[in-house]
Amino acid sequence: MFKFLLVAALVPAMALAAVSFSACPNGAPTPATLTVNDCAGSVCTLTAGAPLTATASGIVSPVGSATATANIVARLAGLDTGFQIPDPLRDACQVGLVGGCPIVAGNAFTYTLNDLSLDAPARGVQVEIEVSLAGDGGSALACLRFNAIIQ
Repeated sequence: MFKFLLVAALVPAMALAAVSFSACPNGAPTPATLTVNDCAGSVCTLTAGAPLTATASGIVSPVGSATATANIVARLAGLDTGFQIPDPLRDACQVGLVGGCPIVAGNAFTYTLNDLSLDAPARGVQVEIEVSLAGDGGSALACLRFNAIIQ
């Protein structure tokens, strides 16, 4: 009985921990779930200079790849703010992909972006953040967009 109550209590909490996201226009695969720090819902509040941990789980790419390069675009009113992912975080095979590379077509994988100090392109306004992974020859391995306010 206790196990049932514990599961019943945790399931809603786990569902609330998910961040709403949308697919990118390029049709790249999206994850089954996205968690960003302790955010939940449609707009995530992030703090400039604070750690950012985002985990995209259950991504299934239709193509395999020996490489994976991470990219982030932050948009304000649809315009690119010029934000660049820190160089040490670009090689997703080395940092981010649970289990590293290669990506095997049809197999689910998890990507975690762990930026120790978020360098904010804009503050106090809502931005759209696009996170993508590109594979061999620029193939689209994954892509998603979510909304955030950076303080």
